[in-house]
Amino acid sequence: MTAFRCTAKLLKVMKATPVANPAPASNKLGEWTATLVRVSRIQLVLAVSEPTRFAVAINAAPYATIAERFSQAIFKALLDLGITADMAAMEAEAIKPVQVAKSNSRSVLGTLNQFAWQAECAIYSRDACSAVELTRDLARMIVLKPKGIDFPADRVREAFGLPPIDRRDRRWDDLPPGTTLH
Repeated sequence: MTAFRCTAKLLKVMKATPVANPAPASNKLGEWTATLVRVSRIQLVLAVSEPTRFAVAINAAPYATIAERFSQAIFKALLDLGITADMAAMEAEAIKPVQVAKSNSRSVLGTLNQFAWQAECAIYSRDACSAVELTRDLARMIVLKPKGIDFPADRVREAFGLPPIDRRDRRWDDLPPGTTLH
């Protein structure tokens, strides 16, 4: 079980009543904070894990099934980071049932706003043509909090007891021009 903390904009379109005091998260990636991102005719839900700042994007429609589709998106995103299918499935199951609550962390909202801006740029420039591609792109972004400067993908792998991604790996060769990695 985990809290799916939504911005007011997302709560409104979901027509959801938030839980006042959600139960503590029982999963490795903790609570998630989400918002609605609209770029032209594209509508996405962008969710960020509080402890890792890992972002997952899913198509917004249909709004009524966002919480259910969210766990499926996490499973696929974890597989993409090299997390084993067993561990990814356990994490996707551990977040269920998702408790919808109001957003409460200005720090996470700051990261979410940064990622929302990056998502808009990626969509306008056609660097990302799907929610899956956008999730991959955001995993490569460097974030500053909560544990200093790092890649969200490496924080997720650390939460699962795995080493950081080898930046010499071919999956990371398609970074935008001018991006530097450590």
